[in-house]
Amino acid sequence: MTTKPIGQVDSALEHALNWKSGLRIFATMAIAVVGMASSVYASPITIPIGLASGATYRLVFVTDETYAAADTIIGDYNTEVSNEADTIAALAALGTTWSVMGSTSSVNAIDNIGQDAGVAIYNLDGQEVASDATTSSGGLFSGNLVNAINYDENGNVLNAAVWTGTGPTGVASVYPFGDVAFYAYDTTWGCSQTACASSENWTQFSDSPDSTDYSLYAISGVLTVPSSSTPEPATTGMVTIGVVFLYLAARRRRRTGSATPTRC
Repeated sequence: MTTKPIGQVDSALEHALNWKSGLRIFATMAIAVVGMASSVYASPITIPIGLASGATYRLVFVTDETYAAADTIIGDYNTEVSNEADTIAALAALGTTWSVMGSTSSVNAIDNIGQDAGVAIYNLDGQEVASDATTSSGGLFSGNLVNAINYDENGNVLNAAVWTGTGPTGVASVYPFGDVAFYAYDTTWGCSQTACASSENWTQFSDSPDSTDYSLYAISGVLTVPSSSTPEPATTGMVTIGVVFLYLAARRRRRTGSATPTRC
Protein backbone atom coordinates (compact mmCIF):
# COMPACT_ATOMS: atom_id res chain seq x y z
CA MET A 1 0.00 0.00 0.00
CA THR A 2 1.29 3.47 -0.91
CA THR A 3 1.27 6.00 1.92
CA LYS A 4 0.64 9.70 1.12
CA PRO A 5 2.93 12.32 2.66
CA ILE A 6 1.45 13.88 5.81
CA GLY A 7 1.18 17.27 4.09
CA GLN A 8 -0.95 15.83 1.32
CA VAL A 9 -3.20 14.01 3.80
CA ASP A 10 -3.71 17.21 5.81
CA SER A 11 -4.50 19.15 2.63
CA ALA A 12 -7.01 16.57 1.43
CA LEU A 13 -8.64 16.44 4.88
CA GLU A 14 -8.89 20.22 5.03
CA HIS A 15 -10.43 20.27 1.56
CA ALA A 16 -13.01 17.65 2.51
CA LEU A 17 -13.91 19.47 5.73
CA ASN A 18 -14.23 22.80 3.92
CA TRP A 19 -16.48 21.27 1.28
CA LYS A 20 -18.71 19.66 3.90
CA SER A 21 -18.85 22.94 5.76
CA GLY A 22 -19.87 24.66 2.55
CA LEU A 23 -22.60 22.13 1.94
CA ARG A 24 -23.92 22.70 5.47
CA ILE A 25 -24.03 26.45 4.80
CA PHE A 26 -25.81 25.84 1.49
CA ALA A 27 -28.35 23.52 3.10
CA THR A 28 -29.01 25.99 5.90
CA MET A 29 -29.57 28.84 3.44
CA ALA A 30 -31.78 26.68 1.24
CA ILE A 31 -33.98 25.72 4.18
CA ALA A 32 -34.24 29.35 5.26
CA VAL A 33 -35.18 30.50 1.76
CA VAL A 34 -37.76 27.73 1.32
CA GLY A 35 -39.25 28.69 4.66
CA MET A 36 -39.41 32.30 3.54
CA ALA A 37 -41.06 31.36 0.26
CA SER A 38 -43.64 29.21 2.07
CA SER A 39 -44.63 32.09 4.29
CA VAL A 40 -44.90 34.38 1.28
CA TYR A 41 -47.29 32.12 -0.56
CA ALA A 42 -49.56 32.16 2.51
CA SER A 43 -49.81 35.94 2.03
CA PRO A 44 -52.26 37.73 -0.29
CA ILE A 45 -51.21 38.09 -3.92
CA THR A 46 -51.92 41.70 -4.84
CA ILE A 47 -50.55 41.69 -8.40
CA PRO A 48 -51.77 38.63 -10.34
CA ILE A 49 -49.02 36.87 -12.27
CA GLY A 50 -49.08 37.45 -16.01
CA LEU A 51 -50.58 40.94 -16.03
CA ALA A 52 -48.56 43.42 -18.08
CA SER A 53 -47.35 46.75 -16.79
CA GLY A 54 -50.19 49.26 -16.96
CA ALA A 55 -52.96 46.62 -16.94
CA THR A 56 -55.98 47.32 -14.75
CA TYR A 57 -57.62 44.82 -12.42
CA ARG A 58 -59.58 44.46 -9.18
CA LEU A 59 -59.17 42.23 -6.13
CA VAL A 60 -61.78 40.44 -4.07
CA PHE A 61 -61.71 38.49 -0.82
CA VAL A 62 -64.00 36.93 1.78
CA THR A 63 -63.62 38.45 5.24
CA ASP A 64 -62.10 36.39 8.01
CA GLU A 65 -64.14 38.42 10.52
CA THR A 66 -67.89 37.82 10.73
CA TYR A 67 -70.74 40.32 10.98
CA ALA A 68 -74.48 40.54 11.46
CA ALA A 69 -76.59 41.76 8.52
CA ALA A 70 -79.23 43.82 10.33
CA ASP A 71 -77.84 47.24 9.33
CA THR A 72 -79.79 49.02 6.58
CA ILE A 73 -76.95 51.42 5.60
CA ILE A 74 -74.65 50.09 2.85
CA GLY A 75 -71.90 52.55 3.80
CA ASP A 76 -71.50 50.87 7.16
CA TYR A 77 -70.70 47.56 5.47
CA ASN A 78 -68.25 49.31 3.14
CA THR A 79 -66.50 50.69 6.19
CA GLU A 80 -66.33 47.26 7.82
CA VAL A 81 -64.63 45.59 4.86
CA SER A 82 -62.31 48.57 4.35
CA ASN A 83 -61.19 48.45 7.97
CA GLU A 84 -60.55 44.72 7.68
CA ALA A 85 -58.51 45.12 4.48
CA ASP A 86 -56.44 47.88 6.06
CA THR A 87 -55.28 45.55 8.84
CA ILE A 88 -53.18 43.77 6.19
CA ALA A 89 -50.09 45.75 5.19
CA ALA A 90 -50.04 44.44 1.61
CA LEU A 91 -53.66 45.50 1.05
CA ALA A 92 -53.36 48.82 2.86
CA ALA A 93 -50.34 49.66 0.68
CA LEU A 94 -52.54 49.50 -2.42
CA GLY A 95 -54.23 52.75 -1.37
CA THR A 96 -57.54 51.64 -2.87
CA THR A 97 -61.15 51.76 -1.73
CA TRP A 98 -62.97 48.59 -0.66
CA SER A 99 -66.69 47.93 -1.03
CA VAL A 100 -68.96 45.20 0.22
CA MET A 101 -70.49 42.97 -2.43
CA GLY A 102 -73.93 43.22 -0.91
CA SER A 103 -77.35 44.87 -1.22
CA THR A 104 -79.74 46.75 1.00
CA SER A 105 -83.35 47.45 0.04
CA SER A 106 -82.23 50.75 -1.50
CA VAL A 107 -78.76 49.95 -2.94
CA ASN A 108 -77.96 47.03 -5.26
CA ALA A 109 -74.59 45.30 -5.01
CA ILE A 110 -73.85 45.83 -8.70
CA ASP A 111 -74.22 49.60 -8.19
CA ASN A 112 -72.40 49.70 -4.86
CA ILE A 113 -69.24 48.13 -6.26
CA GLY A 114 -69.31 49.64 -9.76
CA GLN A 115 -69.37 47.52 -12.92
CA ASP A 116 -66.08 48.71 -14.54
CA ALA A 117 -66.59 46.79 -17.77
CA GLY A 118 -63.49 45.03 -19.05
CA VAL A 119 -61.59 45.18 -15.75
CA ALA A 120 -60.90 41.60 -14.61
CA ILE A 121 -61.35 40.55 -10.99
CA TYR A 122 -58.95 38.27 -9.08
CA ASN A 123 -59.02 36.56 -5.69
CA LEU A 124 -56.05 36.90 -3.33
CA ASP A 125 -54.47 33.70 -4.65
CA GLY A 126 -54.04 35.39 -8.03
CA GLN A 127 -56.86 33.44 -9.71
CA GLU A 128 -59.26 35.19 -12.06
CA VAL A 129 -62.77 35.27 -10.60
CA ALA A 130 -64.58 37.15 -13.37
CA SER A 131 -63.84 39.19 -16.49
CA ASP A 132 -65.45 42.24 -14.85
CA ALA A 133 -68.30 43.18 -12.49
CA THR A 134 -71.06 43.17 -15.13
CA THR A 135 -73.85 40.73 -16.02
CA SER A 136 -72.19 39.91 -19.35
CA SER A 137 -70.86 36.42 -20.07
CA GLY A 138 -67.92 35.78 -17.74
CA GLY A 139 -68.89 38.75 -15.58
CA LEU A 140 -69.24 38.67 -11.82
CA PHE A 141 -73.04 38.71 -12.05
CA SER A 142 -73.45 36.39 -15.03
CA GLY A 143 -74.61 33.51 -12.81
CA ASN A 144 -71.32 31.79 -12.04
CA LEU A 145 -67.62 32.52 -11.39
CA VAL A 146 -64.44 31.42 -13.13
CA ASN A 147 -62.87 30.66 -9.72
CA ALA A 148 -64.29 30.92 -6.23
CA ILE A 149 -63.88 33.89 -3.90
CA ASN A 150 -62.56 31.61 -1.17
CA TYR A 151 -59.42 33.42 0.01
CA ASP A 152 -59.55 35.79 2.98
CA GLU A 153 -57.58 39.02 3.46
CA ASN A 154 -54.60 37.03 4.78
CA GLY A 155 -54.41 34.93 1.61
CA ASN A 156 -55.73 31.83 3.37
CA VAL A 157 -58.49 29.55 2.07
CA LEU A 158 -61.79 30.26 3.79
CA ASN A 159 -64.91 28.23 3.01
CA ALA A 160 -67.72 30.14 4.65
CA ALA A 161 -71.29 31.38 4.58
CA VAL A 162 -71.19 34.96 3.29
CA TRP A 163 -73.87 37.63 3.65
CA THR A 164 -74.84 39.16 0.30
CA GLY A 165 -78.51 40.17 0.40
CA THR A 166 -78.17 39.79 -3.36
CA GLY A 167 -79.47 37.73 -6.26
CA PRO A 168 -77.29 36.32 -9.05
CA THR A 169 -77.61 39.45 -11.24
CA GLY A 170 -76.28 41.79 -8.54
CA VAL A 171 -79.70 43.18 -7.63
CA ALA A 172 -81.09 43.00 -4.08
CA SER A 173 -82.77 39.71 -3.28
CA VAL A 174 -86.08 39.32 -1.48
CA TYR A 175 -84.00 39.28 1.71
CA PRO A 176 -81.46 42.17 1.53
CA PHE A 177 -79.25 43.52 4.32
CA GLY A 178 -81.37 44.95 7.14
CA ASP A 179 -84.54 43.33 5.85
CA VAL A 180 -87.55 44.35 7.89
CA ALA A 181 -90.30 43.48 5.45
CA PHE A 182 -90.26 39.69 5.58
CA TYR A 183 -90.48 36.84 8.04
CA ALA A 184 -87.84 36.59 10.79
CA TYR A 185 -85.72 39.45 9.41
CA ASP A 186 -83.91 37.02 7.13
CA THR A 187 -81.01 37.96 4.83
CA THR A 188 -79.67 36.09 1.80
CA TRP A 189 -76.23 34.53 2.08
CA GLY A 190 -73.89 32.88 -0.41
CA CYS A 191 -71.25 30.16 -0.22
CA SER A 192 -67.52 30.77 -0.79
CA GLN A 193 -66.59 27.13 -1.42
CA THR A 194 -65.18 26.10 -4.80
CA ALA A 195 -68.24 23.95 -5.48
CA CYS A 196 -70.50 27.01 -5.18
CA ALA A 197 -68.63 29.08 -7.78
CA SER A 198 -70.12 27.23 -10.75
CA SER A 199 -73.65 28.44 -10.00
CA GLU A 200 -75.57 31.28 -8.37
CA ASN A 201 -74.87 29.62 -5.01
CA TRP A 202 -71.81 31.82 -4.53
CA THR A 203 -74.13 34.78 -3.98
CA GLN A 204 -77.53 33.22 -3.22
CA PHE A 205 -77.34 29.89 -1.40
CA SER A 206 -79.96 30.36 1.32
CA ASP A 207 -81.17 32.86 3.93
CA SER A 208 -80.85 33.12 7.71
CA PRO A 209 -81.84 35.53 10.51
CA ASP A 210 -79.77 38.69 10.04
CA SER A 211 -78.57 38.57 13.65
CA THR A 212 -76.34 35.62 12.72
CA ASP A 213 -72.62 36.35 12.23
CA TYR A 214 -71.35 35.49 8.74
CA SER A 215 -68.50 36.71 6.53
CA LEU A 216 -68.76 39.39 3.81
CA TYR A 217 -67.34 39.67 0.29
CA ALA A 218 -65.06 42.69 -0.27
CA ILE A 219 -63.91 44.10 -3.62
CA SER A 220 -61.30 46.73 -4.36
CA GLY A 221 -61.44 49.73 -6.62
CA VAL A 222 -59.65 49.59 -9.98
CA LEU A 223 -55.90 48.93 -9.57
CA THR A 224 -53.07 49.33 -12.10
CA VAL A 225 -50.01 47.12 -12.45
CA PRO A 226 -46.97 49.35 -11.76
CA SER A 227 -44.28 49.89 -14.39
CA SER A 228 -41.83 47.89 -12.27
CA SER A 229 -42.25 45.65 -9.29
CA THR A 230 -40.03 43.80 -6.86
CA PRO A 231 -39.53 40.11 -7.79
CA GLU A 232 -41.52 37.60 -5.79
CA PRO A 233 -39.49 36.53 -2.71
CA ALA A 234 -39.78 32.93 -3.83
CA THR A 235 -38.06 33.80 -7.12
CA THR A 236 -35.41 35.80 -5.29
CA GLY A 237 -34.85 32.84 -3.01
CA MET A 238 -34.24 30.44 -5.89
CA VAL A 239 -31.74 32.87 -7.40
CA THR A 240 -29.96 33.08 -4.04
CA ILE A 241 -29.71 29.30 -3.83
CA GLY A 242 -28.29 29.16 -7.35
CA VAL A 243 -25.66 31.79 -6.58
CA VAL A 244 -24.58 29.99 -3.41
CA PHE A 245 -24.31 26.69 -5.26
CA LEU A 246 -22.19 28.21 -8.05
CA TYR A 247 -19.92 29.84 -5.47
CA LEU A 248 -19.33 26.54 -3.67
CA ALA A 249 -18.72 24.71 -6.95
CA ALA A 250 -16.17 27.31 -8.05
CA ARG A 251 -14.52 27.15 -4.66
CA ARG A 252 -14.17 23.39 -4.95
CA ARG A 253 -12.64 23.65 -8.44
CA ARG A 254 -10.08 26.20 -7.26
CA ARG A 255 -9.03 24.01 -4.35
CA THR A 256 -8.85 20.92 -6.54
CA GLY A 257 -6.74 22.70 -9.17
CA SER A 258 -4.23 24.05 -6.65
CA ALA A 259 -3.75 20.80 -4.70
CA THR A 260 -0.45 18.90 -5.12
CA PRO A 261 -1.05 15.88 -7.39
CA THR A 262 -1.07 12.56 -5.56
CA ARG A 263 1.73 10.27 -6.69
CA CYS A 264 1.52 6.52 -6.37
